[in-house]
Amino acid sequence: MIGKSSVWFPRMCAVCGKELIPGEHTLCVHCLFHLPKTYHWQLYFNALQASFHALSHLTGAVAFLYFREASPYRKLLHRFKYGGMCEIGMYMGELFGKELCEEWGMPPGLTPPGAGKERCPVLVPIPMSGHKRRKRGYNQAEWLAAGLSASTGWPLDVTAVRRVKEKTSQTAYDKEQRRENMKNAFQAKTLSYSEVLLVDDVVTTGATMESCAQALWKKNPDLKLGFLSLAFVE
Repeated sequence: MIGKSSVWFPRMCAVCGKELIPGEHTLCVHCLFHLPKTYHWQLYFNALQASFHALSHLTGAVAFLYFREASPYRKLLHRFKYGGMCEIGMYMGELFGKELCEEWGMPPGLTPPGAGKERCPVLVPIPMSGHKRRKRGYNQAEWLAAGLSASTGWPLDVTAVRRVKEKTSQTAYDKEQRRENMKNAFQAKTLSYSEVLLVDDVVTTGATMESCAQALWKKNPDLKLGFLSLAFVE
């Protein structure tokens, strides 16, 4: 039986806008099949990891999708980040987590092939400013991390790091300006676990990830730390 809400508010694909059929969720089969995946998890070293060359202690960096301005999949990320469709993050996080588990059991660079699945990192979403959270109503990194946790079984900690400075928008800055804008923006606590995967929605220059990582290492110098993101800007 089709519910009333399905009649008046049909479920649409978050990319192409086509009405979803039973069995489809968030994306239609066509758009799901053509996701612009990076396949970073199949590589020992990738372009995202290379962009963080200054972080010598980083254990790995993996993005699920490429972000391209001209791509129709830009709508997916925009709706997730700005359109109030937080459930997209949960769904995409689950897809991302399944890829990671099926290929390695862990992202490449964190557990080498054949090392098994005995390690259990903790997922830590990048915290957002209080102003942005109040305006948006949710932290998209938390939804993505929740999806990753649901499909991998890795625990989630939303209290490991907090944002201590409200920063201006990063969009108008180049890489060095973004890094300066994000300096000392986070404060971490001493952790009882030894391995963390920082989670964010989109990595452009990586300044936010770097600043958050430095805050964690300041309190936990021996921490094994890697990055996961939904999308990587080429």
